[in-house]
Amino acid sequence: MGTEVAIPCSVSDYDGPSEQNFDWEFSRETDFLRIVSTWDSTFTSEEYQKRVGRGDIKLRRSSNDAVELVIRNIQPADQGIYKCSTPSTDATVQGNYDAEVQVKVISDGLLVSGSKARSSTSLKLSEGDSFKLRCSAITTSPEHTHLHVTWQIKSGLSWQDILSLTHEGKFRPGPGYEERYRNGDIRLDTGANDTYRLSVSQASSVDGGVYRCLVSEWVRGADSLWQKIQEKSVEIANVEIQRTALDVLISTSNLSVTERDSLDLTCNITTDRSGIFQAEVTWYFSESPDDTLSDAQVLLSMDHDSVVSDSTLISLSHVDRNSYRLLVRDVDVEDSGYYFCQAAVWVPLHNGSWHKVVERTSAPVSVVVTALEPDYEVFLNASKTPKFSDDPTELECRITNVQDTEADIRFTVSWYYRRHLRSDDVVAEELLATMDADWTLLLGDRSRERTQNGEIIFSKKAADTFSLRIQWTSENDRGDYFCVVSAWSRHRNNSWIKSKDVTSASVPILWATQGRNLAPIHWNTCAAKIFLS
Repeated sequence: MGTEVAIPCSVSDYDGPSEQNFDWEFSRETDFLRIVSTWDSTFTSEEYQKRVGRGDIKLRRSSNDAVELVIRNIQPADQGIYKCSTPSTDATVQGNYDAEVQVKVISDGLLVSGSKARSSTSLKLSEGDSFKLRCSAITTSPEHTHLHVTWQIKSGLSWQDILSLTHEGKFRPGPGYEERYRNGDIRLDTGANDTYRLSVSQASSVDGGVYRCLVSEWVRGADSLWQKIQEKSVEIANVEIQRTALDVLISTSNLSVTERDSLDLTCNITTDRSGIFQAEVTWYFSESPDDTLSDAQVLLSMDHDSVVSDSTLISLSHVDRNSYRLLVRDVDVEDSGYYFCQAAVWVPLHNGSWHKVVERTSAPVSVVVTALEPDYEVFLNASKTPKFSDDPTELECRITNVQDTEADIRFTVSWYYRRHLRSDDVVAEELLATMDADWTLLLGDRSRERTQNGEIIFSKKAADTFSLRIQWTSENDRGDYFCVVSAWSRHRNNSWIKSKDVTSASVPILWATQGRNLAPIHWNTCAAKIFLS
């Protein structure tokens, strides 16, 4: 009683025009009263003229061969037999031209209401919180009816199903809520006094909106099919989900530290979160400030149970509730780069597990590790100098005044030659040979063939002395020579990295050239002079 009823009627397998007309009649006992027609405006009986005129009873055509009789606010007096007829347009009778349906009107015994225990219809919650909403639904219908309860949310213009308990006793999550229902984060429970409780865990921004309880009443007809006879709803609450604020900041700006010292950084987090929560902090390192988290290297992390991953030279400590200290001991130049921390807030759930509600990453801090440069000088001298062409030449490159250092240092040498010019023209130096960190000799183009033939010898005479010997000095060897001594430091991964280069003063290799500017010799005169003498 009081609901809207739509009774469909259709016709098929007919001749004549495609659009068919329909007449509707009603009978409480024996005689039929004319209600409304699609083709005859005078068809309606006097008893129905006012209701049809007000639009309380009307026809709604759904297609050329189908129409619905719509009755608004149906009353007990409307209970009876309804007959739909189609005036024949066929040349011959081909089948049925009318059909009947019995409509039974029962009293409205469905009551739907919100929870009386809640004093306010507005809830303000934080991300990750849990909340429960209750509605009451009961029917006193004399018929054997079943209730279908659906919780819905309206965050925009339309209502969306969250979770239903159907008239067949089955739970049915709405679109997008299937996984949360399987995980137990969305529940619908029945309780005393015909209450239906919606429980939501791990609330997020999508859970903000207006909630209502939609209840429909269903009955099984004589054909054993379920039919919805009415539907009512009540708005329960307006839920506002406040996003958890979280700021993550490294307390130190860009800084520089010296090799072998310790790097000390603190990650400070601030949040407006109240109640029980735990923070998770992870420190990252990257070579570029534009690297993503997937590109960066994880240094250390502390989960929400305060469990810290292990590391020998790096430690992470919880200074206070909002501060997490990263200490890197014995840094070297490879630790230069960008450091940043990521923090997340976790809250406990009803089942004892934890849920992450928010996560933020700090801006990177630039750290430059300055290498410890050993202090030393380089002196180059010629222990053998040629007086004539084909004489040997020997140069000694010596490391002097080496200051003590705690670092593990290794020295190598590189030899260079520059052609000597009397003018002020600039001549680029040529590499004769160089050593890498393992003292492996690498030859330059100028000396490769002569060294392989044994004409040039490079040697390491002592820990602080390197030698270059030319067995037979030629005119092409005239020029300036100098050496460059490189200091290498051993790092944590046992690799060697060059930390300093010191260049010696250049040493010229020259000798007097006889006969170059003398006049031509006349051998007869020379012989005569010898004879006279």
